[in-house]
Amino acid sequence: MVMEQPLPAVMELICEEVQRVAPAVIASVLRVDADGRMHPLAAPGLPPEYSAALESLIIGPSVGSCGTAAWLGEPVIVSDIANDPLWADFRDLALPLGLAACWSYPIKASDGRVLATLAFYYRTARRPDAFHQQLAEVCASLCMLAFAREEAAERILQLDHYDSLTGLPNRSLLQTQAGTLLLAARSAGTTLSVLFVDLDRFKHINDSLGHVGGDKLLREVAQRLVAHAGDTALVARLSGDEFALVLPDSDRTQTIAAGKRIQAALRQPLRIDHASIAPSASIGISMFPADGDALDYLLHCAEMAMYDAKAAGRNLFRFFSIEMNWAAQERLALESALRDALLAEELHLNFQPQVFLRDGRLYGLEVLVRWHHPHFGMVPPDRFVPLAEDSGLIGALDRWVLEQSCAQLAAWRREGLSVPTISVNISPASFRDPGLPAQVAETLARHGLPAQALVLEMTEGLLMEDDAGLAATVAAIHAQGVRLSMDDFGTGYSSLGYLRQLPVHQLKLDKSFVIDLESDAAARELASAVIRIGDSLKLAVIAEGVENEAQRRFLLSQGCHMGQGYLFSRPLDAVAVAKWIAAPRAVERQPAEHGERHSRR
Repeated sequence: MVMEQPLPAVMELICEEVQRVAPAVIASVLRVDADGRMHPLAAPGLPPEYSAALESLIIGPSVGSCGTAAWLGEPVIVSDIANDPLWADFRDLALPLGLAACWSYPIKASDGRVLATLAFYYRTARRPDAFHQQLAEVCASLCMLAFAREEAAERILQLDHYDSLTGLPNRSLLQTQAGTLLLAARSAGTTLSVLFVDLDRFKHINDSLGHVGGDKLLREVAQRLVAHAGDTALVARLSGDEFALVLPDSDRTQTIAAGKRIQAALRQPLRIDHASIAPSASIGISMFPADGDALDYLLHCAEMAMYDAKAAGRNLFRFFSIEMNWAAQERLALESALRDALLAEELHLNFQPQVFLRDGRLYGLEVLVRWHHPHFGMVPPDRFVPLAEDSGLIGALDRWVLEQSCAQLAAWRREGLSVPTISVNISPASFRDPGLPAQVAETLARHGLPAQALVLEMTEGLLMEDDAGLAATVAAIHAQGVRLSMDDFGTGYSSLGYLRQLPVHQLKLDKSFVIDLESDAAARELASAVIRIGDSLKLAVIAEGVENEAQRRFLLSQGCHMGQGYLFSRPLDAVAVAKWIAAPRAVERQPAEHGERHSRR
């Protein structure tokens, strides 16, 4: 409960508790910023004027106990302030207050950065005794945990408002910032334009270069958009290969110039993994106030205009017009096609292996749904799944996937293939259906499968729903012996307190944490935190999106023993799964690394 409070309050409580158990001590904490300046954070036993005198002091090799400890990154023990050269410039500040000794301990981040210092002042000259030494070390560790929690919270806030791949504002932050721009335009009576940018043939590029290459392209596109959109433009990533721009105080002529400038910049070739790529984009444009006065509607209009640009041949931009209603008609046609596809069983399943990170042995298979339509082509899940949710087809889709998944697992087992488990993602709507437990039991019985062979994946957002019916449904599924997995865990920090309320068996570490493991200390710290949470709750942790050997080794070193991703296998059809199981895999066996923990399944 203490750690849930703001950092200054936590530091104040730690200092007060030190002074309670060790009355001879006057405790304080100074934060150290990125420029090496110190800022008092807590000092309940020191006069305010003393703390004020320390504000913004720069750390250095002879800046009292705290400034020196921060500079060296090591504890500094000054037993006699009056005679120690480290205090030469500061003893006149300390001695009149009766401060005779000061011990300081650096508080470090996981990457070695000094975040703060913890100081123990005394009114008599003295060196540390065993009790005070141990007390200081324990308190320094507590302070370190509190600072780590604050940094993790800031990182999660970053994830909530910014796209982890490109660093651009996400849709949530776009809503907030664009709302401010719209309000200003409305007050000033000026125009404003909204651009919906969608990369052309991105799926083909992504399939050819792989996700790593596709991600490099998206990052480069983001940089070019920011560089060429204009100083006052707001640039955001919506999802996938879709970006949005808001150009304040921009009329039609200025927006045309911006559109041409952006498309010219995007067309510049770049090399990705020895391949030369000349990207292009289709851009749809809507204008405030002519086309609407709310961001959502302006984005909708711009998106329809973007589809018109694609239909006209791509690499174009189009302004929205009232006649552009074909997008809505296409959505209706796609919904009808999805209904027909479910009836005609036009959908098909792919499977991505989940493996033991140590030796590549198969742990289970995750089911992925694919849809290739004769007219619409390959319809991605992020398009037809939301459509199914909006149109009320999601229940039928979940039932079909569960049925086909169990049928395939039973077929593999009859053929003698060893597939331990199969994981099926179930929508929140189906988890809210009280008939789900019976449906699961009947499906397993029909195919002669034990309950332990099935894993149902739920989204983390379900943890936040205070719904007795949902809890009863989950409990009934658990009682059957079916295992439950929390998908994309770590993307909803506020749900951590609710995790113990549901009988979850495993956590899926979201790929957004895994992708930055090599370059981002915060990502490593957050990934390690999720793994520790799983370990402490005796839950298996499966890392998603493992794409290279360095990621695999880091995850193993932190005690994560299962993973999935392109390092091991792309999603496979049923025939390819059998070949994959039969093929030898060259994942290196290695001894347990220091600090590795056992996962509990």
